[in-house]
Amino acid sequence: MNERSLRAALISTDPGFSDHVRTALAQADLGVVLALEAPVRFAQFDEEHVHALRKLGPELVIVDLQDDPDLGVKFIQFLAEGSGSQKVIAAGPTLEPELLLAAMRAGISDYLPKPVSVESLSEAVQRTTQQLGRVAGARQPGQVYTFFSSKGGSGSTTIATNLAIVLHRLSGKRTLLVDLDLELGEVALLLGTQPRFNFVDMVQNFHRMDSGLLASYIEQHTSGVHLLSAPFHPDRAEVVSGEEIRRILHFLRQHYDYVVVDTSKSFSPATLAAVDQSDLVFLVANLDLPSLRNIQRGLPMLRRVLARGEEQLRLVVNRFQPEGDISLDDVSRTLGLKVFWTISNDYGAVVDSINTGKPIVLNGTSAYTRDIKALGAQLAGLRVDDGSKGRGVMGRLVGRFRRQEGKKKP
Repeated sequence: MNERSLRAALISTDPGFSDHVRTALAQADLGVVLALEAPVRFAQFDEEHVHALRKLGPELVIVDLQDDPDLGVKFIQFLAEGSGSQKVIAAGPTLEPELLLAAMRAGISDYLPKPVSVESLSEAVQRTTQQLGRVAGARQPGQVYTFFSSKGGSGSTTIATNLAIVLHRLSGKRTLLVDLDLELGEVALLLGTQPRFNFVDMVQNFHRMDSGLLASYIEQHTSGVHLLSAPFHPDRAEVVSGEEIRRILHFLRQHYDYVVVDTSKSFSPATLAAVDQSDLVFLVANLDLPSLRNIQRGLPMLRRVLARGEEQLRLVVNRFQPEGDISLDDVSRTLGLKVFWTISNDYGAVVDSINTGKPIVLNGTSAYTRDIKALGAQLAGLRVDDGSKGRGVMGRLVGRFRRQEGKKKP
C-alpha cells in the first residue's frame, strides 16, 4: 500500500455490495486503498475485530447497515467515540426519518440507499475525501512533540512556545502549538494573544469536526505558528478525558506537519494521553535536586505509556550553566538518560519576552535564542549558521560540550 494513500475499512456481509466497493475504489483515481474487510454481522463483532480496526486507524469506514440498521447505527456511534477523526459512509435500506437522523448524529457523513451503483459509491468517496480536508494521499501525518516538566518553573512552556515558532520559520511547514495545561495554561500569554476559542470548545464540537471547522478554533500568531489554547477558566478543564485528548491529537496530526504540545506539570490523564500520542517526549529539567528527583520518580509511569519506550524520550536541561554544582554526567547517572540538549541560562531576556508577550526567538540573538534555533534545526533536519566566527550553532554547541568535558579531566 502506498504510504500516501487514505486507508479504508469495509464492514459488510453482502458480497455484491463488497464487490461494488472494491470496483469503485479500483476504477476511480481517489487515492483510497481498501486495507481491511470485515464480513461480520454487527452482533458478532468481538474485541478482535475492534482491535483490528483500531490498529489500522482508517480515515474512511464504509459500513453496510443491511444486516441490522438499528444495531449498525449504534456500532457507528461506538466507532466515532474511539476515533472522531475518521469519516463514515453507510449504505443500506431506506431508513425512517428518525433513524436516518440518528445515523447522521452518530457520525455518518453520507448515506446511500441500496441498491448502490459503482458510480454513486465513487461520488460518495470523493465527497468524503474532500471533507477530510485534503486530496487523498497529499501528505503524511505530522510529528507530535510533547513537552513535560515535573516541576513548575522549569521553563518547559517557554521552550515549547519558542520551538514551535522556530520549527515553522526554519521549515516553512504548518505548525500547531497546543496548550494542554488545561487548568492554568500560559501559552496564549507568552504569545501575547487573546484567543476566542480553546481546546475544550473543540472537544465539545469534535463530533462534527473537519478542516473547515478546525480553522475556526485556531488562533494564528503573527509569527505564522497556529495556537489551540487552553481555557481561561480552570474549571472547564474537568470536561476533557484522556481518550478525547488521544482522538484530537490523532486528528490534528493529519492537518499539521508539526504539533507541539505543552502539558501540565502533573501526570494527569491529559498529560499521559499526550505522551501516548507523541513521536518524541521532551523532559525539561533544571540542574537542581527537586527537578531531577521529580523526573526520576515519574520516569516509570512515562515509560509505561510510551509505545517505543525510552527511545522516544529526550532530556533537555534548561538554564544550563557549565560551572554549576551538578554536571551533565551527574544528571545522566541519576536519571539513566543521556542529556539530549541544553538551553543556556538567559533568565533576564526570557522574563522580558514573557512580560511583553513577544517570544524571545523573535527578538535578537540571545544565547537562549541560539540554543532553541539549534534544537529546531536538529528536529527539522537542517543546519543553522548564526555567522559567529564562521561557525554554525551546532559546531559551537559541540565545542561547548567539549570544553565542559575538559574541565572535568584532572
